[in-house]
Amino acid sequence: MHRHIFSLTTLVAILGHVSADCQLSNTLTEAETSPETRTELCIPQGEGSWTFAMDISEVDVPTFNGGAPWGGLAGHNAYIIYDNACIPRGVYGPSGNDCGTPYVIEENFLPYVLTVKDIDTDLGGGYFKFAYANGLYSIGNNGCTCGDLSSGLEGEQGCKCAFPLQGEPTKV
Repeated sequence: MHRHIFSLTTLVAILGHVSADCQLSNTLTEAETSPETRTELCIPQGEGSWTFAMDISEVDVPTFNGGAPWGGLAGHNAYIIYDNACIPRGVYGPSGNDCGTPYVIEENFLPYVLTVKDIDTDLGGGYFKFAYANGLYSIGNNGCTCGDLSSGLEGEQGCKCAFPLQGEPTKV
């Protein structure tokens, strides 16, 4: 009997960890002062409208090794929060966060929690959906778009979505 209770308790504890949100930490160590100029990642907005962006990149350096044709392939993706002037306020990398989605971003400069609910970080197929305050935003909706930033051996895609810092106006 005790064995069954212990097994059930263990299962409940594991499921609790599996469904827990994954907290992302800001990797900016000092405040940025230069605005982002690539419009695929950010376009300056009016006061109170910020941008959530995702930068996906892959570089493939030829290895000339038939046994390992993808040996020179390396990729990276990051999430960026820009203020209304496109100055990065936070940079977040899901690398090393093996807890999976949803990703949660809590910052003192954000009045609400930003939760990344769904992502696709395949180059050329970039997609995200996030919740902030009382709004839900996703690529293909709400004016959210992705664009090509590729150059040379590097494939790069930027996805962006503006959101109201104070949340969507409530409907009466």
